[in-house]
Amino acid sequence: MKKIPTRRIFIASTVLAGTALALLPQGEKTPIKIEPFKVIEAVQEVLFPKGLNAPSASEFGATNYLAVVSTHPSFWAEDLKFLAYGAELLMQEKSEFLTMSPKERDEALRDFVSKNIKGERWVSLLLFYTIEALLSDPIYGGNRDKLGWRWLNHNSGQPQPQKPFGALV
Repeated sequence: MKKIPTRRIFIASTVLAGTALALLPQGEKTPIKIEPFKVIEAVQEVLFPKGLNAPSASEFGATNYLAVVSTHPSFWAEDLKFLAYGAELLMQEKSEFLTMSPKERDEALRDFVSKNIKGERWVSLLLFYTIEALLSDPIYGGNRDKLGWRWLNHNSGQPQPQKPFGALV
């Protein structure tokens, strides 16, 4: 009997595959490696975990935001390469990262950052994009359901963008 994947597995696989494709450097032929993007998503959950008063990275769509904005021509290709490189570096040094508990991931990430200047810079860049996802207009793929704005009790400016990236309406 053939097993049919659950809706949750199908959606998660689709998001990861889409994120992987979106985060690949534009204009280059690069083999698709989904693993770095799983790592990015896991690290974002360490930075903004569930259970705090703040929304978690998965709740406000941090990885989706990165996938959306990284496809725009104005996104720095070097940032994209460095994000993938940092994820691979973390997995080289902490190969069990994806199977660790949240507490173990936090400890592993702290150790990675304290012992590796590139790791520190990578986490800083990832934190930058994660916070940007939390606070950006939802039209760009982050701040799902305006969770970041509601958490900070922020009233957005008017008018809000109707199309992403300043496209003509």
